[in-house]
Amino acid sequence: MVSTYAWIFSFGHAIVDIGQGFLPIITPRLAEKMDLSFFQVGIIAFAFTFSSALIQPIFGVLSDRFRMTWLMPAGLLISGIGLGLTGLVNSYALLILVLLFGGMGVAAYHPEASKMTHLVSRGNNAGASMSIFSLGGNLGFAIGPVLATFILGFSGLNSVPGIIIPGLLAAVFFFFLMPRFKQILHEKYSKEEKIEITSISKEDSGITKTSDLQRQKQKFNVLLLIIYVTIRSWVHSGLIYFIPFYYPSFKGVANPEYLVTIFLFAGVFGTLIGGPLADRFGERRVLLISMIISLLTVYPFVYMNGHWITIFAFILGTSLISTFPVTVVFAQKLMPDNIGLASGLILGFALGMGSVGVSLLGIVADIAGLHLAMNIICFIPIIGIALSLTLPELKVKKAK
Repeated sequence: MVSTYAWIFSFGHAIVDIGQGFLPIITPRLAEKMDLSFFQVGIIAFAFTFSSALIQPIFGVLSDRFRMTWLMPAGLLISGIGLGLTGLVNSYALLILVLLFGGMGVAAYHPEASKMTHLVSRGNNAGASMSIFSLGGNLGFAIGPVLATFILGFSGLNSVPGIIIPGLLAAVFFFFLMPRFKQILHEKYSKEEKIEITSISKEDSGITKTSDLQRQKQKFNVLLLIIYVTIRSWVHSGLIYFIPFYYPSFKGVANPEYLVTIFLFAGVFGTLIGGPLADRFGERRVLLISMIISLLTVYPFVYMNGHWITIFAFILGTSLISTFPVTVVFAQKLMPDNIGLASGLILGFALGMGSVGVSLLGIVADIAGLHLAMNIICFIPIIGIALSLTLPELKVKKAK
């Protein structure tokens, strides 16, 4: 049974990740207001993701060394404020600045909340617990476009500061739970329990730290996993940011926001099934199957018309994001002594590399056209398949 606190951390994850789905929908408005190129649109994605994701490993290291539960309410508040200010700024430089500020809040929340989710997981349900935690993030991601459309309906970009309210309320809720969070940390790290958690993680992964060769192999496997998540993020982020531009121009879809919403809500479903499947069949198999399905569906999604677009949007979103909790648990098993850092690397650095992909694809779109950029996205999963075949097969331990 999944701990109640895993659901609480999932709730905070949903609030803090609303911006991930909110920003792509308001970006065309910002681009029109400031007359931006596709490359500058890519930089918007990169700026927010740089501060929200690429620096997460730093917060992960701090989370491993110190007990910093206050990062969760602080992150919720800061992320809301930064995102709310995007509708008020009148220059591109200020826009990038407030996005960097808001992203810092997102970066602060993830490693600490992910570590807490790991600590409250019971028995052999680490994958299921992480699925619940990831569910919140992807649900927030999916709610983002809907909320953006709703808020923009009031007075356009001038009503964007309303996005601050969810973050403020969630921050207050987490602030009042701080004493209980501290108690959980004290219980888990007292006496022999920290040793027990570490030994279980090592036994699950089959990895020990008895030789330099094994340590080098461990680092190499983590690197492969990071590259895998990077590839997944390039496909995911590229589609989210360019769907609002591509479908009106090439498919005649007047309101492409609904495709983004379906794609993201499908990710919520994928998150629910990914962790339990990995608990039963192993992480490597789930990663491989996910990329195979993504490769087979992304091309039809981009090139077919009619109701098929909606169907393939759902299948593609489900397959891509089903590996979201899987890769986090995989990294935690590979790095049992550095759970916070493992979470930061996967939830942050690797995931944030998706924004680098959006920026590079933006350059391609400016030079050779958006059509070529979408073609490139269609074939990126081939690299993910190759990477999944090189990852280690960790032992699947059946629950007693």
